[in-house]
Amino acid sequence: MTDVAIEKAALEGAIINVDATLGQYVAYANDLWARDTGVGNPVGRTALRVMLENALGQAALEVRDHHASGVAISGRLREINESFDALDVSLGAGWDDDSVADFA
Repeated sequence: MTDVAIEKAALEGAIINVDATLGQYVAYANDLWARDTGVGNPVGRTALRVMLENALGQAALEVRDHHASGVAISGRLREINESFDALDVSLGAGWDDDSVADFA
């Protein structure tokens, strides 16, 4: 196994971990958003309900931004992973050729 193949395998493992973590992150965020907070609209608690809904809305926006960033990172890792084959070929090109000079 070449050094490039070892690094490619490590990168593929990292991609799997990033994708799994992104999925868990979104699942947790969706679960939080769907939960009943228990704050209805009784007399005197309207402001509390509105503040809570605003906080949850802000958290949802942040989750969306973080998720988009994570997807971009995952996509870039996939692009790098796909370039490993070309890198392996270019690094190994000509090294097994008999025309390489012997400088010994």
